[in-house]
Amino acid sequence: MKRLAAYIIMILLPMTLSAEGKGSSEKRLTFGAEWGYVFTFFSGYHNNFFSPDGWRVDERDSGMCHFSNAEINVHIGYNLSDKWNLSAYAGCSAIQDAGFCLPVSIRATRFYKADPQGDRWLTFIDLGSGISLKKHPQEILAGKLGGGYRISLSERTKLDFLASVRMNYTHKDIIFENSKIGFDRINRNNVYGCALSIGVSISF
Repeated sequence: MKRLAAYIIMILLPMTLSAEGKGSSEKRLTFGAEWGYVFTFFSGYHNNFFSPDGWRVDERDSGMCHFSNAEINVHIGYNLSDKWNLSAYAGCSAIQDAGFCLPVSIRATRFYKADPQGDRWLTFIDLGSGISLKKHPQEILAGKLGGGYRISLSERTKLDFLASVRMNYTHKDIIFENSKIGFDRINRNNVYGCALSIGVSISF
């Protein structure tokens, strides 16, 4: 998590300084907010732990499921060209039934029309990490691949309608015989899921 945050700062700081040096007419620096709905349709887990009685337990399963979650992010980025944008995202999200997390990611967006003032299609790839809001924070990994359509509301304001498929890897509390397994008794706690998401983003 700390390493990812350092990478984001290293990438965006020179871009920000460059944008300031060129002047606001370049419209290189971007920022905004995004809201999304996430529907998880497939998930699996693999748990290995010691029960309250001292026995080693190994559990695993996978299959179709249905979890509905919401997420909200703010973002800041840089227009590398008329067709490419690189942005850092951070916010709050729920992951299946594993609780809330604070995700941080980097997204590369490609636009399919050279005119930045016109409406145009887009695709993106988003990779990141995060921290779950638990007594024992655990890292979360996520990747998204998607696309959408951008509507130019004004010279500076853009509205994006987005859709994506994503993979999440996280952890959740292990309950065994009505008892919560302590963090120090867990050898493996892997939870993964595949999801579809739709969202709306506004950028300035």
